Amino acid sequence: MPARTAGRSRVALAAAAAAAAAVLALAGCSGGDDGDDAAAKPSASQQEDDRATKDPGPADEEKADDTEKVPEEELEPAEGEFSEKEKTYLKDRVPEGVDPAAILEAGEEACAKIESAAATDEKLAQEAIRSGDIANAEDAIHTLCPQYEDLL
Repeated sequence: MPARTAGRSRVALAAAAAAAAAVLALAGCSGGDDGDDAAAKPSASQQEDDRATKDPGPADEEKADDTEKVPEEELEPAEGEFSEKEKTYLKDRVPEGVDPAAILEAGEEACAKIESAAATDEKLAQEAIRSGDIANAEDAIHTLCPQYEDLL
């Protein structure tokens, strides 16, 4: 196979792998029940791998405790200010050298996922929170979206 064709094949293979990963990620968020749950859900090891590569910040408390955290009084966004609720969420959660807005965004994303899951099926939302399928869910609920406390 000529080098030019092999390069194109690698690019096509990488694109197909990326598309497959996106489909798997979306399949986990669908909430619909089409009767073929086994085909729609990624395996437990795939879900664990996805969580390990996608979760920003200190989702794993054991690892997070080892790094220096930005003091609360030094938490400043690039523009504007954090609300008290946001500062409470960020307290002792932002490692030195990490943008606090990224950590806050992860918490807000957890709230959005919880909202979406709860709108579809509250029992499934509870399971997703308890199992860790929604990263940062418990911490986010306690400070950013307390309206979902009943799901804990």
